[in-house]
This record gives sequence, structure tokens and C-alpha cells, in this order.
Amino acid sequence: MSTLSPNCGNTINLDALHFTADELRSLKELVVTAVLEAPALTDFHTLVTGIKNDKRIGIIPGTFGLVGKAAQACDPIAQCYENVAIEKTWEPKYLEVIIDMCIDEVETSLMKFYLNCANSYDLTATDIFAWILSILGKDIPKMVHRNAWFGDQAAANAPAGVITPGYDVTFFNIINGFWQQFASIYAANPLQVQAFPGNDQLTYALQNTVATPLLTYNAINALIDGAIPEMSAQGDRVLIVTKSVMDRLRRQLQALGTAFQDYKLMVNGLEFATWDGIPLYSNPLWDEIIRTYENDTSTGRWNDPHRIVYTTKSNLNIGMACTSLFENVNSFYDQRSRYNRIEAVDAFDAKIIDDRLLMVGR
Repeated sequence: MSTLSPNCGNTINLDALHFTADELRSLKELVVTAVLEAPALTDFHTLVTGIKNDKRIGIIPGTFGLVGKAAQACDPIAQCYENVAIEKTWEPKYLEVIIDMCIDEVETSLMKFYLNCANSYDLTATDIFAWILSILGKDIPKMVHRNAWFGDQAAANAPAGVITPGYDVTFFNIINGFWQQFASIYAANPLQVQAFPGNDQLTYALQNTVATPLLTYNAINALIDGAIPEMSAQGDRVLIVTKSVMDRLRRQLQALGTAFQDYKLMVNGLEFATWDGIPLYSNPLWDEIIRTYENDTSTGRWNDPHRIVYTTKSNLNIGMACTSLFENVNSFYDQRSRYNRIEAVDAFDAKIIDDRLLMVGR
């Protein structure tokens, strides 16, 4: 174990509790607060495996564009056509989660009840580690989702950037996620982005009230109508929206005396419906990330709290080194240092492939 690891305090801090050991017989008796969980990556992403190093992606248009001129007589002259390929690159980056614990974290707390009599320094086989792992089982998928969508290698705290003041930007600057890639795409073609009602307001209250159900309803329809004609032919096209957008669409439909088509509440807080025959997903985790980590507390406004993405599932690619992401979370006890460690390491990247098959509302 490295002697340079910081002194982080207690991984599970029970100092505020005043139970006796007899009153609290199990950590399972503690009430764990409700949290949003990340949607399954397969819900609206395409997973690409075996991306262990930087790997080029060759993309070639499926058309030559205009072909066919008036027929010539004898000895015709060939016409010039050119199909120009473009290149993108997978750039997977490794992320890690490491937690160290020593007996001194628990021997003065209620958790000493769990100490192993055979080796009190080894916590890996106790309920303490099982409890921590159950929490990490929710946090790690959220970490993947946060980086895949909100990662920004130039991340900075507000007001210079959008990260909430006080939060460590190194949790965000590992890869450039989808939102950063989208920004580059619509910077080159402004027709692919639509300013969404409420986002440009200067206070939390106005961001909420200006984005009325009617304006939201009109905005999503205009965004769909603004997509290139090829989008309508894609069998895996998808709309992904913040919960704030989904709620306003629901209210507008109620005002019109109707409701979502094919509506169902999915696992992990996702809502599903169809809109113009397009699968529509509400992702409340986006709302949580924006309101928590993209919150300019100095001015009192969020960074574009109402968002829509219209693209295809095959266009939202997540590449990983192996066949899964963070499937193995290892825990072990080091006899020499007497530290107990939880460690998970994996590499991935996010990549949008066909820039044309995209419309963004934000």
C-alpha cells in the first residue's frame, strides 16, 4: 500500500448516531436514502468492445451525391465523382475507484460489532465491505454515465466553466463526452441546435417558469421537423430528454385532453413513451447532474437544465477495453500494511459517429 494515500476520515461515518451496540445489530437496519440509478447502457447506446488503445474509425458517406447527366454520343467523357471519407478516433481513458480502510476507522464506532475475531484487521469478509460494495454498485454506473455524457477535458468551475464551484473538476475532465461532441458539431452547423425555452434565463425561477408546457411542446416538434430527411428512415432513432422536458410535455398533453402514447415507467427512474412514433426516453439522471454539478451558485442558474437529443442508438457509441465496464470490483486485505482496499479500474470512451444524424435542443 502506498504511504502517500490521503487521510480521508471514515468511509462510513456513524459519529452522528447514538445507538448502543445492542440497538444497532446490523448495518442493514440503517435507512439508506433514495438515489437515482444510472440507466442501463444498452437502453440507448451502442456498446463497442475491445477498444484497448487509440483506434481510428473510418467513416465514408453512403452516397456520391448528384449523379447522372445527359447521355453523350460516341467516345463519352467520364464524369468526376468523389466520395470523401472522414476519420474519428477512439481514445479510451482509464478511470479508477479506490477506497482504503483500516481498523482504526471502525474500532471506535458502532461497526466494531462486525470485526472478524480470527483477524480483526481484515474487513474484506465482513458486512462492512458488503455494505460499501452495495453502494458502489449504484455509484459506478452513474460515474460511467456522467463521464460519457458530461465529460469535458477542459472542465472548469463556474464562472470560467460550468462545473459547480467547490466541486473537483478532475471528476469531469477525463474524456470529452457526448455533450462536448455535440457542441463541436452544431458549432459547425447551427441548424443542428435549437435554443430551448427557459435555458437562457438568469435565475433558477425563470429557467423553470419561462419553459412553459406549450413552448416545450412546440420546441420538441420543431426540433424533430428540423432534422435531415434521412433521420426519418432510421429504424433506431431515439429522443432522449431531461425529466424537466418530459414533465412539461405531459402537462401540455393533459391540457389537450390526451396522454403519452405507449407510456411506461422503466427501471432506474426512466420513463418511456413514443412521440411521432419515435421512442422517447426521459432521463432524470441528466437533471440531477445538471442541478448538482452544473450549477453556477454565484449567479443562481443552471447550465441548460432543459435538454433534448434526437439521434439514433447506433450513433451513440460507448467503447470499452473489454466486454463490460467495471464488472469486477476487487477487494483485498494487505497483511503488511493492514489496509483493506476496494479497487475498480476500467477504460472507455464515448463517440458519436455520424454527425448529420443529430439534433440538439438546449
